[in-house]
Amino acid sequence: MGTLKPEHLISDNVYGTMFMGPAGDSKSNPNTQFVRSLTNGNSEMHLKSGNKSEIVQGTNHEIVVGTQPGDNRKVKEGENVTKSIVVKEGDIAIIAENGNIKLKAKNIFIEACGDGNDGSFMVKANEAITLAAGEQMTLGGAKVCVTSADSITLNGQGLLYILCKDISEGSPLSSLLPSFVPGPVKGLIDAIALSCK
Repeated sequence: MGTLKPEHLISDNVYGTMFMGPAGDSKSNPNTQFVRSLTNGNSEMHLKSGNKSEIVQGTNHEIVVGTQPGDNRKVKEGENVTKSIVVKEGDIAIIAENGNIKLKAKNIFIEACGDGNDGSFMVKANEAITLAAGEQMTLGGAKVCVTSADSITLNGQGLLYILCKDISEGSPLSSLLPSFVPGPVKGLIDAIALSCK
């Protein structure tokens, strides 16, 4: 098969080419519907299947959205969404292997809502992970595991509460712990533990 000619040539000059219809090698792109190709290497292609590919050689900045205030009544009742990315089926990948990814907002909400074995939220770092809160930090789970190849440090300016139903002996000092928890104190600890559920 030979080379297909575009059905409708919109522009073809020293700056680039824009056309609609199939073009190029009929074996590789028989379903091309729209192509915009610039001499600086940037390009945009739409296929009959609904797929779109875009190449930007340099930076890609989007014009600021949401500069006009919305309806105050609607904003109070819900969110004032001015930019959204919705994927019905499939995944979203944001990859910057040689750069940083920054998210900055008044509040940030992350929710994993998968069913069954899905719904996990995983964070992995080659160096450090820092979590800091100006007020309160809560960590809860059906099972919580804290492991360290080196040391674990708990540093607090106030009291340290250890609320548990059972203590599994894992060190020579574990057998001495019950002697530090008399009956009345144990009842208080049980009451506090129930209030934290």
